[in-house]
Amino acid sequence: MYQDRGAKLAAAHQRTLNENRDLAANGWGASPISTARLSAEIWNQIRNEDWSLVSNCQFVNRWPLRLWSFDKYYQYIGGEGGYGVGYGAPASVGAALANRKYGRLTVSIQNDGDLMFAPGVLWTAAHSKIPLLIVMHNNRAYHQEVMEVQRMADVHERGITRAWIGTTLIDPPIDYGKLAQSMGMHGSALISDPNDLAPALREAIAVVKSGEPALVNVLTQPR
Repeated sequence: MYQDRGAKLAAAHQRTLNENRDLAANGWGASPISTARLSAEIWNQIRNEDWSLVSNCQFVNRWPLRLWSFDKYYQYIGGEGGYGVGYGAPASVGAALANRKYGRLTVSIQNDGDLMFAPGVLWTAAHSKIPLLIVMHNNRAYHQEVMEVQRMADVHERGITRAWIGTTLIDPPIDYGKLAQSMGMHGSALISDPNDLAPALREAIAVVKSGEPALVNVLTQPR
């Protein structure tokens, strides 16, 4: 009985995984880079490592949970609760510090607006030599807020054309690679071509394996 039940669950899991892989292929070559492509490229680089994802992934459409293979308790830190903006970067650095003594490859998919609440944590990571791979989900907006403003404007029949005011990070866009460099850590140029993502990740992972933090700045689609 248990064997039959297990076989059914395994088959259902594989069907769901296959469906998600098919969905992830949509817009595979698009620029800005899709969150599915971003997540898949990270997985291709870390899948054979002892890795730990120390960021919430709901804002990249939960693609890591849909595409990666999680089989150890420390491989996902979970969410912050209550949509606490500004939690992600400090929490990731703290988790990377905890992982350091185990030699784990610690990965954070970092929301751009969230980082701006406490950018000084990058200096802490560099100063204390905390090995952490930060991959920016740089959609140039507080996109959760963009969607909420659009929703409420629609409810009140005001139109959504001004939803970007106070919710986007443009004019000028923030250069997170240079921000990282200013804090003393490796920071990549802006990655907007998905074919450039894998080489940038490999370079950054080499830095992290040497015992230093590194940031890869990726121009992404909203979700």
